Amino acid sequence: MAILGKASSAAVALSVAALAGCVLLRSLGFGAEPLAFSHSRHVVGEKLDCANCHAEALVSDEPGMPSPDTCRVCHAEFDSAKPPDRRVETLFREGQYIAARTSALASEVVFSHKLHAARQACNECHRGIERNERASRLRPERMEDCSACHSARKVADDCATCHREITRAWEPASHRSNWKRMHGPAARAHAEATADRCSVCHTESTCSACHQSQAPENHNAFWRLRGHGVAAMIDRENCAACHEPMSCERCHAETRPRNHVGFWGQPRDTHCLVCHQPLAAEGCVACHATAKSHLSAMRKPTDHYPGMDCRACHGVSQRLPHVDNGDDCNSCHL
Repeated sequence: MAILGKASSAAVALSVAALAGCVLLRSLGFGAEPLAFSHSRHVVGEKLDCANCHAEALVSDEPGMPSPDTCRVCHAEFDSAKPPDRRVETLFREGQYIAARTSALASEVVFSHKLHAARQACNECHRGIERNERASRLRPERMEDCSACHSARKVADDCATCHREITRAWEPASHRSNWKRMHGPAARAHAEATADRCSVCHTESTCSACHQSQAPENHNAFWRLRGHGVAAMIDRENCAACHEPMSCERCHAETRPRNHVGFWGQPRDTHCLVCHQPLAAEGCVACHATAKSHLSAMRKPTDHYPGMDCRACHGVSQRLPHVDNGDDCNSCHL
């Protein structure tokens, strides 16, 4: 019983601590639910235009958030029968709309609301605003959205158009720590964050120009002699970022692969074990495109048929001219 009592006390203490932590985080703005304001009810239900509430949206650089007086035009009557905690005044604190900066852009971004509102509908940037049930972030989350719109409207493609500090020479924080080693995996990950999208600042020619003069870190002596073949079979697309098929063919036409040692060819012909099942091969054709040996295999004698057990004789009482690779003999001997 004493043990149970201690366990219960500990559980209560943990619960109180967790509750206190939640209260503290919410007081700091973490984990708080978005303000329960329904754009859907006002835009779809009441058929209000955005400018009915956002009076300054078309003439100010700021979006023109509603004031208590703006809301009271309608709500003075609507709220008369509601309890105090359900009235429109709960959306304001000291006369300021509580969720006024919910969708605010970073201070580093140059943005004029009136210039945008005069040229396009509100929901082109505030997507889904007409169906929104809470005052949450409703603005373009990706720079591509802004760039695509600017490109269609022939806006200057320059960082200074939208940014105060960022220029073409600016580097994201990720580029400052071991980036030379880590940029390859990051580029192949195709992450959605703006700072992780290489195409924002770089083109394909940027990568090609650099890697033509500077090989990746893993391209050492071991890579040249043994490692690159395995890597090429696993991830051919990665090699293709810098190399064309001709570069492989040109090298291997002069240099034999290191596995071409004794018994590779005649009289044991062990090379067939590399290409045939369960392994798949694409590489042999690079050097042996004109080899006719696979097309001139001996035909089965007339008294042999495909369903026969070839290995009952061949390889036992009859000598095989090559290694038995485990394939169906009929695949070569027709």
